[in-house]
Amino acid sequence: MDNAIITTTINIPTFLNGICKNLKKFKHSKNKNIIIVIGDLKTPKQTKNYCKKLSNNYGYKIIFLDVKLQNKFFNKNYKKLYKFFPLNDAVRKLLGSIYLFNQLPNRVIFIDDDNYVDKKKDFLKGHLITNKKLNVTTVKSINKWPNLYKFFKERSNVPFYPRGFPWKNRKLNANNFKTNISRKKIIANCGYILGDPDIDATSRLFWPIETINVKNETHFALSKDNFFPLNDQNTSIAKTYIPLYFKPLSGGRNSDIWTSYLIEKVAFQFNETVSYGPPIITQIRNKHDYWKDYELEKEHNISTDLFAEILETINIKNKDNKIDAFIELCRKFLSSINKMSKYRRKKINKVRHY
Repeated sequence: MDNAIITTTINIPTFLNGICKNLKKFKHSKNKNIIIVIGDLKTPKQTKNYCKKLSNNYGYKIIFLDVKLQNKFFNKNYKKLYKFFPLNDAVRKLLGSIYLFNQLPNRVIFIDDDNYVDKKKDFLKGHLITNKKLNVTTVKSINKWPNLYKFFKERSNVPFYPRGFPWKNRKLNANNFKTNISRKKIIANCGYILGDPDIDATSRLFWPIETINVKNETHFALSKDNFFPLNDQNTSIAKTYIPLYFKPLSGGRNSDIWTSYLIEKVAFQFNETVSYGPPIITQIRNKHDYWKDYELEKEHNISTDLFAEILETINIKNKDNKIDAFIELCRKFLSSINKMSKYRRKKINKVRHY
């Protein structure tokens, strides 16, 4: 199997019709691609028949796992792990990659149910960069946090940053970075999103951001020790990094972002990297209350600055095994947080604004 497209939904996933039509139009193998749909308690019962109908019409295998089937499979095979996945939560999307864990394809593509592919462009082709070693344009910023969203054309020419980009680094120099051609293995790729891109609620409350096109439709990869967030929509992950890709609930709405930073840190250790570029999709965003989103994001937005600060200072020694390197990184993170907490408790009575 080459590719698995995974989504979760509380709607009838009509957007999959566009994906299936696109796969067929550009002649992608029906035997090498699979679609996994993870249901939830709110997912309509008609979804099962809809997925079956799509599969019959286009010939691509579509597996719909409702909660009943999930309970049966995961309680049998991954009982302890399954407890980490609450009902009615988008984190259940990851159950798709766990379901395939013993037969992982070359890449897993996560996509949201409000993402719609461009009919004229090959959706899958853009993600085929993942899990390959090739010459790619790499970006390097002085402050180590290049803003690749500068390649978007925003309707009102408002500068903006992706969700989870550290607020302390949202400066003009984030848009000034050098490029070079390097030979790297790409272990993840995050596609462009037109319409309503992936930004935080604060930005949405400030201005109605709308991306109308991309100024440079190419892939840009990160130079070593440069970071940029990968969300979990329109994003592909190489099979060797799927065991590391878990979104902890404690990370809230930035859990996928924090996970991407950790994965980038490990990738750099093995002379690998992540890219941002095609395919292009349009997001017609499901209804949200931005004030509620703001409250959910606020604490984690504040914490992201500290997260980024710690991330930059940690050195990983393990160069033999990605999982062991990831564990080492997490342990050093916890150690740094504990030391910082003790220091701040001692100083708490001496600072005016805690």
